[in-house]
Amino acid sequence: MSAATRIAGKDLKLRLRDRSAFILGVVTPLALSYIFYLVFGNAFVSESLDVEIGLVDLDNTEISQSLGEVLGAIEDQGIIGVTTFDDAGSAEAGVEDGEIGAFILLGAGLGDAALAGSPFTIEVVGDIDSPTTTQIADSIASEFGSGIGRAQLSVSTAIGLGEGPPPAEVVNWGSEAAQRPGAFTFVDVSAETRQLDASTFFAAGMAVFFLFFTVQFGVIGLLEEEQNGTLSRLLAAPIGRTSVVAGKGIISFALGIISMTVLIVATHFLMEARWGPPLGVALLVVTGVLSACAIMGLIASFAKTPEGAGNLGAIVAVVLGMLGGTFFPIGQGNAFLSRLTLLTPHAWFMRGLSDISGGADWTAALPAAAALLLFSVVFGSVAWVLLQRRLTR
Repeated sequence: MSAATRIAGKDLKLRLRDRSAFILGVVTPLALSYIFYLVFGNAFVSESLDVEIGLVDLDNTEISQSLGEVLGAIEDQGIIGVTTFDDAGSAEAGVEDGEIGAFILLGAGLGDAALAGSPFTIEVVGDIDSPTTTQIADSIASEFGSGIGRAQLSVSTAIGLGEGPPPAEVVNWGSEAAQRPGAFTFVDVSAETRQLDASTFFAAGMAVFFLFFTVQFGVIGLLEEEQNGTLSRLLAAPIGRTSVVAGKGIISFALGIISMTVLIVATHFLMEARWGPPLGVALLVVTGVLSACAIMGLIASFAKTPEGAGNLGAIVAVVLGMLGGTFFPIGQGNAFLSRLTLLTPHAWFMRGLSDISGGADWTAALPAAAALLLFSVVFGSVAWVLLQRRLTR
């Protein structure tokens, strides 16, 4: 292995000297991850939906006020903003001025109609330019109305079966129920696993995406030496074919580890990325780099020239990166696409990070690391055999 390490050391000096590996493996992914974070970050992890809803309660009964309590509880969680108006005119002005995107109007007599089992109306007025806010307001109003309807049905059924209160006491019975404390509470539960936050998602996505370009420098170096004629000199020396292939593999692995390590440290301080337990991250990085080396090594074994290997490797890296969800999450809600993403090392690397970044123990990364190791063994074994055969020609 001493010959292999000397070959790797020589190549490492050359790659660091021309700075191409540094630019492609560190500068580019770091710059892109930061740009993506600035442009799309709020769309991924915004703590608020940026939804402003108005409420006009012209009924002012226990039943109508319960909707205000529900909206207030949601507002306390920072999910939406709620503004109360005294009349429909002021609420409409708020929509026109952009203060709110939609408002819910509870008309006078709603409570009496609900207690009497009569039909009632809840109006939702929204801005045509705020369809999302309007839909959310409509969903809240519809669910509130459906709850009243279910209560009316329950009371009517109980009366019909002779198990409910006398009809004359239904109003009093409903008023007492409306005055009881709410039967719901919002609880903030911190899960051990969750989706990556925006900074970590883009940092990890760009890191693993450009990792496949970075490790190419090692295996393509073998083809460059073959093209330049220096490979025949190496083989003429007392150096085995195994040492030559191993040396190129070591330089690919070393460049990948250096690139990932620098990006992890840099994004942690510059973008506040939360990668998770160091041991779990290290496990994912090592197995991820091994899988990248294996796949790029296999591609190089089929290419005839360094340029051909670079072009083919770029195509494979882009396809796997897009399918693996390094630029944006894909496959959610589509069972076929979700399974298809698991055919890429990128998806397993991102999944492993999402499992440990939320506070779980490092062992949560073991399934993803095992999948990455499987990629390494399968593709690496084939690449190892083909590359050694290539040196005999």
